[in-house]
Amino acid sequence: MQIDQLFEFVYILIDKKQVTAGEMAKHFGISTRTVYRWMDALSISGVPVYSTKGRGGGIAISEKYTLDKTLLSEEEKLAIVSSVKALNALTSNGETANSAIKTLEKISGFTKTDTDWLEVDFEPWSSEGNEVSKIFGTLREGILKKQQVSFDYYSGDGRIESRVVHPWKLVYKGQSWYLYGWCTSRNSERFFKLTRMRNLILTSRKVTITKDSINSKNSVEKPDAGKLSYSQQKPSLIKITAKISSPKIPYLLDAFICSEVIPQDDGSVIAAFSIPDFEWIYERLLGIGADIKILSPESVKEKMIKQAESVLKIYGYHSQD
Repeated sequence: MQIDQLFEFVYILIDKKQVTAGEMAKHFGISTRTVYRWMDALSISGVPVYSTKGRGGGIAISEKYTLDKTLLSEEEKLAIVSSVKALNALTSNGETANSAIKTLEKISGFTKTDTDWLEVDFEPWSSEGNEVSKIFGTLREGILKKQQVSFDYYSGDGRIESRVVHPWKLVYKGQSWYLYGWCTSRNSERFFKLTRMRNLILTSRKVTITKDSINSKNSVEKPDAGKLSYSQQKPSLIKITAKISSPKIPYLLDAFICSEVIPQDDGSVIAAFSIPDFEWIYERLLGIGADIKILSPESVKEKMIKQAESVLKIYGYHSQD
């Protein structure tokens, strides 16, 4: 009996789940009695092999051993459990969700570490936001089945436009879900925020423009700066230093990732954070109202003043120069 034969014996059981003694004997060119002697040797070594009698019986190995003895570390097994939990949270289909739960229960037993440390829930606090879950499910179906999708979309300037997209992937970025794909209206790669979509339809037209085909084209052509891929679309960032009064400190920490937060004697904080140079960011900062004062840079202070003046004009007030 060779060690490599015993390894092969075990891997056959892992791969086939169950085989008969006769099949093993034929594979290795040995007698069925020798097969059972090998089983005894493996059992003594701590390998949980067993045999079942009767019709449909045979030699099998514990499913727990199948995962527990592979090249998965404890951290890797925990990562698998976490991934299944995330899948379950993102699935609106009841049948798929139940399947994910059963898988989770099965693999949770393969790790010695407590797997109940994480709960993933992307559902909004408000029931009105459940529409996003439906949109997510439809887009997921379109991506997996490689079908184009159409929808009405509210762009950054407030206009609503009809779009037809070759969907590639769903991206979770900055606490929001986006669809990433090829927009036929703009003839370029685009991101679409799921909360801005209306009247989403899964069309019968197949996806004909893929990420690979675009990459292949760009490899022989100089890429257009306005058609960069997801990994290349890195907006320029502006580092802001601001003073925030105590009532709005939690809002700031929720809205922006602060690299520095320095408490002040009056209860306020001096915070430093970086933001992309987009117009809507300034509107978001203005939403904090009088509880935020931009200390630097000057360019951001000027844009905030202009935004505030625009709001005043709506109500008939004009700044005094």
